[in-house]
Amino acid sequence: MTQRRYYRQIVIRYISVPNQEEDENSELDYIYQCLGLGDERDDVGLIVFKALVKASMRGTGISSRDIMQLSEVSQAAVIYHLNMFQRSGLVVRDGRMYYLRGRSLSETLEEMQHDMQRRFDHLKEIAKKIEEK
Repeated sequence: MTQRRYYRQIVIRYISVPNQEEDENSELDYIYQCLGLGDERDDVGLIVFKALVKASMRGTGISSRDIMQLSEVSQAAVIYHLNMFQRSGLVVRDGRMYYLRGRSLSETLEEMQHDMQRRFDHLKEIAKKIEEK
């Protein structure tokens, strides 16, 4: 039996910061795009992301079926985006429920930042070993 490779891909994009007068939705759009989860044309991904954030603000998770019913998007499309969010380290799954990785969006981003820092620290160690040879 072959071992399944686990990978996590975290992307950070530099995007112009929204205006101060912008509303909560445009700020969520900004975070969504900066994390490389999609762009302004990816309505389905943004809908799924916002549903996860709102569920987190209520202190609950959300099922793919709940997102599908809220957004009138196919369950396959919802699951595709949820899987992509899991690979990025944004979302965890427990049974049929999906949750932001942290208790809040800011805590989730903090955990993702720690992941990236640990990976960079590891890469720097490898680079130093290479340079010492």
